[in-house]
Amino acid sequence: MTLADVDERLARSVAARLGAPAKVTTQALNASDPAALEAALAGVEVVVQASLPRFNAAIQAACLSVGANYIDLAADSIDPYAADGEWRARGRIALIGMGEDPGLSNVMARRSADGLDTVQSIRVRDGDTASSPDLAFLPLFSPETFLEETLHVSRIWDEGRYRDVPPFGDGEVYDFPAPVGPQKVYSVDHEEVDSFPRFIGKGVQYVDFKLAMDDATVRTLQTLRDLRLLDRGTPEAPGPYGAIVKALPRPADLAGKIDGVSVLVVETKGEKGGHPVIETLSTMLSHRKASELYHVTAVAYLTGTPAAMAVLQMLGGTIRTPGVHPAEALDPAPFFSMLRERGIVVRARRTAEQELTG
Repeated sequence: MTLADVDERLARSVAARLGAPAKVTTQALNASDPAALEAALAGVEVVVQASLPRFNAAIQAACLSVGANYIDLAADSIDPYAADGEWRARGRIALIGMGEDPGLSNVMARRSADGLDTVQSIRVRDGDTASSPDLAFLPLFSPETFLEETLHVSRIWDEGRYRDVPPFGDGEVYDFPAPVGPQKVYSVDHEEVDSFPRFIGKGVQYVDFKLAMDDATVRTLQTLRDLRLLDRGTPEAPGPYGAIVKALPRPADLAGKIDGVSVLVVETKGEKGGHPVIETLSTMLSHRKASELYHVTAVAYLTGTPAAMAVLQMLGGTIRTPGVHPAEALDPAPFFSMLRERGIVVRARRTAEQELTG
């Protein structure tokens, strides 16, 4: 395994925690340098793109050029599957959005849809009770991605067409499984809304994604926007955006410093044998447990583990069809078994709650 980062010190710090110096190397790599990417990826079988989504296109191009398979954690365009023909022609695989959500959420939706004759709606809900006595504003994943998602117009698939939703729109109070409970959630721009109508099928008429944000978080985001503190400016005259992002806590530094629980819910409504069915799949992990066991936050573990499982399946030949695929293309049964072995338990509720072991 090779860990690469524009700042090699970060890659080295991760490698040191793995305790396998004979198997892990590090290198400095600028993902905006096409020549450097191709040189670094030559001879690599699977590349996991875990940096910012804006580097997806460059890394995908390098993978195609050198013949490497590709996995990322989030998409950076409305149609990340446009190059499917090129990947199929090269006999290589690109798995798009293979983190927590998108990623685990997609496989959960696929599992529920497989058990239904028709699908009416799929609702994805991401909740968290993270707290810290020292930090009032807690982006639990990339601050740049968090700001972009929450302050961008989102879309909902409704009655077979898309409709736009303004930032902090379509708010509601969603009752997450205990111990999280009711939280305010808002529509957020997310990949599942684009891929589910296209790949889940079965007549799905409604898809949305909503993220939990408390009142203080919403006010902070609105203030940053309204005061134009997120203006990027130009290379010659940079705006305040860069300084704001640098001032926010780095998610990698939050392990062991926050309490609370991260929870993901996928609620699928449809019909089976002519009868209406609502199936709710959920998984949760506490930040303290994730820190004690894996030295990361719950969000980091729930994001990285699905990608790692996809790597193992790709190397083992379970994922073998060339082309560009969403996470819902994966077979849920072996995927859930692998997750459970690594401490991520997905529970299903129709009439009674049960653990998914396959």
